[in-house]
This record gives sequence, C-alpha cells and structure tokens, in this order.
Amino acid sequence: MIRDATERDAEAVVALWTEAYFTEGEGGRDAPYARSDFDATAAAAAHLLVAERDSEVIGVVALLAPEDPSRAVAGSGEAELARLVVASGARRHGIGRGLAERCATLARAEGWPAIALWSRAYQTAGHRLYESLGYERVLERDSVDETGFERLVFRLTF
Repeated sequence: MIRDATERDAEAVVALWTEAYFTEGEGGRDAPYARSDFDATAAAAAHLLVAERDSEVIGVVALLAPEDPSRAVAGSGEAELARLVVASGARRHGIGRGLAERCATLARAEGWPAIALWSRAYQTAGHRLYESLGYERVLERDSVDETGFERLVFRLTF
C-alpha cells in the first residue's frame, strides 16, 4: 500500500535513507540520516509517500513542487522526484515502480509538465526503472555536485 508519510514513519524513513545512501551508497553521504532530515524533507516536499507491507514501511519517495527551492536538477516548471528508496529485502517486487508511478500521477494531477530526477552512476537498477517508466536521460544537465560526485539527470515529460 502506498500512502502519505506521517510523523510516525520518521524512524523507518530515516533508516531506509541511511541504508540506501550511506550504508550502500557511494557519493557524498558521510553520515547517517537523522530525524531532522525527515522533518526537512517532509516540510519541503509537495508529497512524501511511503510504501507499506504488513504495517512495515518498505519504501519512500519525495516529490518536490516546481517552485521548491530545494530541487537540485529540475528546471523551470519541473517537479523533482527525490530520495526514492526501497528496503533491500523488498526490492525487485515493483515497490519502486509503484512509488514512481504514484509521483507521476500526482504531478499530472497538479498540472506540472515534467518531473526531473538525478541519480548516481552506480545506481543502474534505478536507471533501468526510470527508463522503463518513460524517463529520458538529459546528458546536457548532468553535473558534479559539491561532494565531487556526478549527478546523472533523467526527465519525464507529460
């Protein structure tokens, strides 16, 4: 089940982000996520969603509105999909696809013309997912962030 995240999800979401971007990740994260990261993302995101199975949070994604100043790669008028994570034990079961599809549905309902996102080069499973959903690579918008790691940009147009 996919639903809006609530305060009671904070600990699980922080654990998912830490697993994916600190424990497994390469590229910029030098400390585990904290409750303050959840609070900041929840405050900034137009939509913060979780996927739940058997009352356990197993996935999370944030959708940032086109006017949100915390977007990293979205252009004018574009929403940004951020921090899509599925728990390692729940991967390859369509959870990430469901979260990304819900973001596209919400963006279309808001009247936003596109969603942009960025990914690290090693996140090839995510790249395959995004491309299967219709996202296209936008090579000219790739960049190197403040940590010295490359951001690969993908865009879905409606």
